[in-house]
Amino acid sequence: MGSPETTALRADAQRNLDRILAAAADAFAELGPDVSIDEIARRAGVGHGTVFRRFPTKDALRAAVLRRRLDELLERSRALLAEPDAGAAFEELIWVAAESCRRDRFLFEGVETCAELEVTEGKQELHETVDRLIRRARRAGAVRAGLDARDVGALVGAAIQAAAHAERDEDWRRYVQVVLVGLRP
Repeated sequence: MGSPETTALRADAQRNLDRILAAAADAFAELGPDVSIDEIARRAGVGHGTVFRRFPTKDALRAAVLRRRLDELLERSRALLAEPDAGAAFEELIWVAAESCRRDRFLFEGVETCAELEVTEGKQELHETVDRLIRRARRAGAVRAGLDARDVGALVGAAIQAAAHAERDEDWRRYVQVVLVGLRP
């Protein structure tokens, strides 16, 4: 066991890491993937060097933020597998994914561009879990045949991207509803 000072240092380091990742997620969502490390450090309340000690490159930081977002979606998707109504679980997944994509376009843009192994594995786990949700919903007669996680992700992403150019901010809900209707048999 470490001394109390070591434990405090580890807890402090974990708090800094959590603050950096939260600040980076907010900054990426608000300002895009080109936001500066200085801006992220300022938002996190840490020094520039603290960010670079943990993340040697901005790409490493982007991958960590992306992995955290993927883990959140994966956790929610796994919970939905336990829901008794497969169709309702699938529909909830669509809304969760759409809200995530709407809130943080970096999530979906980053998934396709990030080559970090840790992110690739997370992406694969998420696709496998979503495919299980789709198969359950298909067996329940709630989803048309021939769809997989990549199709659903592309359709939801397209609806959100189209809504980014819509006249009203709330149009994204209508677009996602159209996608849901199209996913039904």
